[in-house]
Amino acid sequence: MQLTDAQTIRQHLARKPAERRMHRRVDWSVRVRGLSSDGMEFEATTVDVCAGGLRISLARPLQLGEHVVLYIDEIGRVEGRVARVLTDFGYAIAFTIPARKRDKIADQLTWLINRDRLGLSDEREVERRPGRGQVIATYGAGVSIACAISDVSLFGVALKTTGPRPLIGERVTVGERTGACIRYIDGGFAVDFRTVTAE
Repeated sequence: MQLTDAQTIRQHLARKPAERRMHRRVDWSVRVRGLSSDGMEFEATTVDVCAGGLRISLARPLQLGEHVVLYIDEIGRVEGRVARVLTDFGYAIAFTIPARKRDKIADQLTWLINRDRLGLSDEREVERRPGRGQVIATYGAGVSIACAISDVSLFGVALKTTGPRPLIGERVTVGERTGACIRYIDGGFAVDFRTVTAE
């Protein structure tokens, strides 16, 4: 079975819009919550996805060029615009995000898509044990936050914090180990030490 790699997804982003449409997207169906430009909330399902955008199936009209905010399970908040109206219920959304965040999304999508295709174990399915103690988590441009250890497993750690949380997919250093923020929990976030990619 062929894997999807982050480099392939990144190469797609360098293409011109007409070339992007010819690039093979990756089928991936997840729930999406959104906010349209007129402030109306909606729910949709992705049809396929790449780091530069996605196609959604949505039972309400959106306008070409309309700005939308999407909340994608396991990815987080992403802003975009309606690049194409495909059908009455189908839309192509182009992300309007900085290149650095596109790279983070590419890395996160690579893990999620390959995990689903190959049936890889998720950190949540690995035995977890309650944790205790305080640690400093560092991410971004040297942002450091104090965290309480909620639980730990062989592959990751769940942290509680009152500080700002890293973006989904962002690199996080906890003590001497570096991983990626894979999801948010109530009052904190979870770090998986298997998802780090070289900078």
